[in-house]
Amino acid sequence: MLITRRGALAAPLFLVSPLRALAEEPDRRPPPGPPEISALQAAEAEGRPQLPPPATVELPILLYHHVVPAHAQGPLFVTPEGFEKQLQYLQDNGYQSVSFDDVADCLEFGVPLPERPVILSFDDGWENQFQYAFPLLQKYGFTGTFYVVTNYLDHQNFMTLDQLKEMMAAGMIIGSHTRNHPALPSLGTGQRLKDEVVNSKIWLEEQLGVPIDTFAYPYGSYTAAVVAAVKAAGYRTARSVDGGTRAALDNIELLPALLFSQYVNHYRASVEQTADARR
Repeated sequence: MLITRRGALAAPLFLVSPLRALAEEPDRRPPPGPPEISALQAAEAEGRPQLPPPATVELPILLYHHVVPAHAQGPLFVTPEGFEKQLQYLQDNGYQSVSFDDVADCLEFGVPLPERPVILSFDDGWENQFQYAFPLLQKYGFTGTFYVVTNYLDHQNFMTLDQLKEMMAAGMIIGSHTRNHPALPSLGTGQRLKDEVVNSKIWLEEQLGVPIDTFAYPYGSYTAAVVAAVKAAGYRTARSVDGGTRAALDNIELLPALLFSQYVNHYRASVEQTADARR
């Protein structure tokens, strides 16, 4: 560190060594910020009781692709107006958004979830998710998990890294959806599979500066070897497109997901009744 002009004028008539000046100068560095802690550590710090982990958790993991105006149609598309109505329903009926890590903390350590938890997940990294879904999530007080294909980012119709960072700053979660969105069972069990599963995680962690702990299978396609590769890569959770609402440690790498219409029409009543029974 350089000795300032002010320090030089204040010194006596003999030279002050740089090491002595460094030692005598007060430390003006800002104090370190609080360390990042997990939900489990937060619960322990607050003295909350640690409950025995439940065997299963019932919750909807909702799946979205495109949130675009009405000219686009199909099961993978929802209009901004339709998406807002879904969020309004969830808010009016007491649902609270959680992350995949929250579900894992509950199943592994007994960290409690809200009475009616929900996960909203978005695949591929389409820019319309940032343009239309992200502002509505903020409006209604929900968070979402965005599974991105790393080689699609910064290309036309897909999000940019800066947009991902903006969403993360607002509490959104980023997950991996591979590098190129292949059907993973077609890649065998060698380097090509590892490249898609492992290197997408590494790249996102380097670019975003956060752990990437959750993964989604392209096309919902997997085999036992693919699931093993995802687990070996260090992901804590992974999401499929298998229907259902049951989350447990035995399917933590194959968590089911549903379209909103599937949930409301076929699963909602039983999940809400289960939540009410726990009160």
